[in-house]
Amino acid sequence: MKTNKPCKASKENGSRCEATRLADSDYCYFHDPSKAAERREAQALGGQHNRMRTLDEAAPDIRVENTGDVLALLSETINQVRKGVIDPRVANAVGYLANLQIRALEQHAIERRMTILEELREDRITALGGGS
Repeated sequence: MKTNKPCKASKENGSRCEATRLADSDYCYFHDPSKAAERREAQALGGQHNRMRTLDEAAPDIRVENTGDVLALLSETINQVRKGVIDPRVANAVGYLANLQIRALEQHAIERRMTILEELREDRITALGGGS
């Protein structure tokens, strides 16, 4: 409960605190010495609520080797965000990394095709009797 009287405490810069006193005190909630333990507990709880929710370290790793694996990972991540299991910021990072993974898979597929085509070209040149 509060009154209309100002707190008797001074701020760190020396100016007077302008917050309203608690009804049973000469101080506001932030300066009342009897509320110190309650303030520390509230601060600790506030910090816990702001922590980013991530998966437990014991959660198994997921192998992401093809686009099907990426789709499965994204689907699972979407559901984890919807259920509040992981923080949306973590899901954004997963989405970004999944995008990089897809690009790398596409690049790998192109390189593999080029290698095959180059080998076929060399085989054809050799078969036609023209060596290097």
